[in-house]
Amino acid sequence: MKKCSYCGKESKLTKEHIWPKCIIKRAPELNMKYLESQKKVFSRELVISDVCSDCNNTKLSYLDAYICQLYDRYFKFFKDKRETFEFECNYDLLLRSLLKITYNSSRTIVKSNNFFQKYKDYILEGGRTREDIIVKLDIVIPAIIDGNKVYPKSARCGTLDIGITSENFIMRTVAINSYYFSILFSKEEQIPDTFLPELNNILQRIPGSIINPYDSITVIKHFSNENTISVHEGLINKISEAKKR
Repeated sequence: MKKCSYCGKESKLTKEHIWPKCIIKRAPELNMKYLESQKKVFSRELVISDVCSDCNNTKLSYLDAYICQLYDRYFKFFKDKRETFEFECNYDLLLRSLLKITYNSSRTIVKSNNFFQKYKDYILEGGRTREDIIVKLDIVIPAIIDGNKVYPKSARCGTLDIGITSENFIMRTVAINSYYFSILFSKEEQIPDTFLPELNNILQRIPGSIINPYDSITVIKHFSNENTISVHEGLINKISEAKKR
């Protein structure tokens, strides 16, 4: 018996998809996966085998169902223009779903002393406002190549590079098609005043609109200049190098 990475109980462990199975089924064209930790390209589904059946089949599957509701309402529809729109969500469920994907993905790289492990109880239970996390949403539009639109079809999770390093914050991205969620984590449970100058500098560098944790509707009106080619260029290069190995 080993311990579940979420509830910590000793139990027979099951396979947990890094990306919710319901999204994999909805987007079968996303059949190529790149794992940064191994610098390899895979066609099979990426899973981890350290979650008990109770967590996997109840609380975590509930979060999967919620993010797939958002997929059906928003993510499957590509945004062609940078125009203001309303994004409606249950912030608690959205954040827990994004954290679940982030925590799952991070365990393919670091299992012990994992920074995101401290959020496992919140992922399972919710029920509180996280004052140490800020989420921004940016929209990536199609690129035009030879007169044809190339849509940003992808599901990505990884580090967020904004050109500077930080001692007090950790940054991650969870992206589904046009929707790019940037997640900023404070290393303290509450962001102290001494962090505010650095926080403001980081927020200015992260594109998009802050998702309102206290309201069900956020007006998304701030956008970067990213399109399919510019946002995927680094990933395309990594995949090309991986295929050469």
